[in-house]
Amino acid sequence: MIPKSPPDARLRFDPDAQDLFAPPRSFYRRETVAVARDLIGSWFARRHRNVWYGGRIVETEAYLGAMDAAAHSWRGRRTARVEPMYADGGHLYVFLVYGMHYCANVVTRTKGIAEAVLLRAAEGPAGTPGRFLSGPGRLCAGLGVTVAWTGADLVKQRELQIFCGNGPKPRIGVSPRIGVDYAGDARLWPLRFFDCDSPAVSGPAALRRQDG
Repeated sequence: MIPKSPPDARLRFDPDAQDLFAPPRSFYRRETVAVARDLIGSWFARRHRNVWYGGRIVETEAYLGAMDAAAHSWRGRRTARVEPMYADGGHLYVFLVYGMHYCANVVTRTKGIAEAVLLRAAEGPAGTPGRFLSGPGRLCAGLGVTVAWTGADLVKQRELQIFCGNGPKPRIGVSPRIGVDYAGDARLWPLRFFDCDSPAVSGPAALRRQDG
């Protein structure tokens, strides 16, 4: 088994103090684009030694399964690595890219429909460097998330979770996804969502525009 690395101590926070709550399975079983948008402003968190560490999600990308040439499950591809994408909504799919960076994805829809939302960037708690979690690799590195977590159930277990809140919703921008030039027409689909007011959003400034 791959050892689980500890999270960065600077990411410590208290979900109860911020009146956050873990959403039910139904939150994740919805249309993938809706989940991708609603994850903006929520927290991706890990509990380590009974203490929570996390970051507020400020950027996501939706991947639409068999119909999406940018998705790992395009045309129904089903390998050992991709298998967690076929789980019920609310599971985690983690993969390694370039042999060095881990990327965390929240599985959506119901069992057998292999769609997911990539968590591209987050903001840490107050006092954390502004771009510390900017980019999917940095986000996973900060929380110590590796492929050891792939297949984890974000609803049933209490070590890795999404937390939502009831506060004001962020202004959400939209653009094509980043780094999917190989995906034909799918490279142009507007499936990247981000907090317009966050300095932690990754990618070039030219990819930022407010959603109309």
